[in-house]
Amino acid sequence: MSNISINGFADIHTHILPNMDDGASSPEESLRLLIEEQKQGITDVVLTPHFNPAGESVEDFLARRQAAFDILSKEIKESSLQIDLNLHLGAEVRYDPNLIYSDVFSLCIGNTSYMLLELTNTYPFNFEQTINWLISRGISPVLAHIERYDFLISNKKLLDELLYTGVVFQCNASSLFSRYYARRVKKLMKNGYVQVLASDTHNTKERPPRLQEGLKKVSKFSEQLAKNSIKLMENQLV
Repeated sequence: MSNISINGFADIHTHILPNMDDGASSPEESLRLLIEEQKQGITDVVLTPHFNPAGESVEDFLARRQAAFDILSKEIKESSLQIDLNLHLGAEVRYDPNLIYSDVFSLCIGNTSYMLLELTNTYPFNFEQTINWLISRGISPVLAHIERYDFLISNKKLLDELLYTGVVFQCNASSLFSRYYARRVKKLMKNGYVQVLASDTHNTKERPPRLQEGLKKVSKFSEQLAKNSIKLMENQLV
């Protein structure tokens, strides 16, 4: 892979599980997305369907996720396509201060302590207190597509504080092709606020995986970003 000189390469933010959210609408589309990931040299894919604790219990979400994963696994096994990827279960968890009453460890990526967390567009209620609570319990929050949050990226003090406490910042590769977000993502990278680039892929048409393309766009940072993605899967990101 151009600009990538390591063996492992993970996409930690995807909506590939079929019929879980606004991502893949069928097992067949899930397979097409996995093939696209594989073509890009990705070895590990984290399946992170949306979870909103305000509208569903953790138990119901985990049951739905497992059912979707079983369907996908059967489809892969019976398919004539050669799909050789390590698949990991996770979730894109909608921020909610009531997370402190949930089984947060079951929402983490695979067997790691990292939890992908989606924020609201405005400063969330009890945000720093909830983040600190998660960290105190051994959870490492990974903030999804931080380039979208005006309240966050305009507050350098808050960015620095979160980074210092161990919060991981993720940006979407597709944002590097956005007239609105591209400059913002590059500035965040230049200032050291992006540890992981991910695809946030939803479908094969409007939101396909563009992770390799994104890394080529930011070749200066690509090797470290790719290393970080697999280290996170190994629970070793520092």
